[in-house]
Amino acid sequence: MDSKIRAFFQEHLKGDYKIWLIVFILNAFGLLIQFSAKAKLTMDGPFEPLSSFIKTLVILGISFYLMSYFSKSNYSRVAKFSDLALFLSWGLVMVAYVFGATKGGANRWVQLGPISFMPSDMVKLCLITSLAKDFSSKQADPESYNMVMFIRMLFKIGISCFLIMLSNFSTSVLIFLTSIILMFFGRVPAKQIAMIVAAVAMLAVTVVSLGIGQRAQTVKTRIENYVQRIGKNETRVNKAKNEDYQITRSLYAIATGAIHPKGPGKSQQRYILSQAESDFVYAIIIEEYGIVGGLAIPLLFLIFMYRGAKAIQYSNKPFGGLLSAGLTFSIVFQAFINMLVAVDAGPVTGQPMPMISAGGTSLIFTAISIGLILAVSKDKDPEPVQQPAVA
Repeated sequence: MDSKIRAFFQEHLKGDYKIWLIVFILNAFGLLIQFSAKAKLTMDGPFEPLSSFIKTLVILGISFYLMSYFSKSNYSRVAKFSDLALFLSWGLVMVAYVFGATKGGANRWVQLGPISFMPSDMVKLCLITSLAKDFSSKQADPESYNMVMFIRMLFKIGISCFLIMLSNFSTSVLIFLTSIILMFFGRVPAKQIAMIVAAVAMLAVTVVSLGIGQRAQTVKTRIENYVQRIGKNETRVNKAKNEDYQITRSLYAIATGAIHPKGPGKSQQRYILSQAESDFVYAIIIEEYGIVGGLAIPLLFLIFMYRGAKAIQYSNKPFGGLLSAGLTFSIVFQAFINMLVAVDAGPVTGQPMPMISAGGTSLIFTAISIGLILAVSKDKDPEPVQQPAVA
């Protein structure tokens, strides 16, 4: 059976077939849980949530096309344009910050006709690609990590984090964590990593303490709320639909569904949680599918991380291994941040769960990232042997 599945994927889809299977399962389950979580949209009109579901299907179709396209491509070519694409993404973040429409208290979106585009997702992909290119050229001689290279790393990471920090602090943190992982795999000297961590940490503290950008006060409030929640054991009072209220409803969903799941489409908290289909989708999963669903999702992401990270072992190009590692850890980090928020193990971040939560731009760039990971995974397949011509 395993050989038949492998043969099908090798014929029609390029790359590690186990990654493809995990992606199919996660996206299919994402469609199912989104349709349930969006039930409250029925109050918006007679065609909801069906019209929203159809829109998601279209975006998912586009994302799978992009995934397939990039899985068949020569991933090395993206290195040539990585720096230019990174600079362009910075410009788009500034355009969104200055001219974008305000959603959720921040300007994060660029409107391209009927399509809303979040440039921070593009920055994340481009920065990982750019850093992977830089580090891959230093693998033969780690001593080449000189001051010029240090300034180059600090410039790219610092500017990317700062620009996104102005309107989306949690995404900035995610990008920074991924950069640290890439520096580790790229054999950057520990001293330089420590200096970059210290510099960006000081930048973040300065931005938040001085109230620079649109989300500084929100970040301070969320951290203070989280500290108060973990520091007190008193019962929360549901007075208003604020952040603490949303966390409380998320925990109710988990507590009532973990042992006795309500079943598909029967969640109660989906009508109360303001972001049931995105920020708190993990709570809805546990409420409807119980502890089994709650354990299956992180397990699938861990297997995905394992398969993506294995590219470091069999990739015949340093760039491929670093690219796959960076993109894989970025996706998995984001998924676990979403899950930790739902169980109140961290401050509210607003990060969606890749392939599960509702989203447009996030889904598209996640698909491109997975396509590149799949392209790297092709390195393990031996090149076809040319048979000598028979005279």
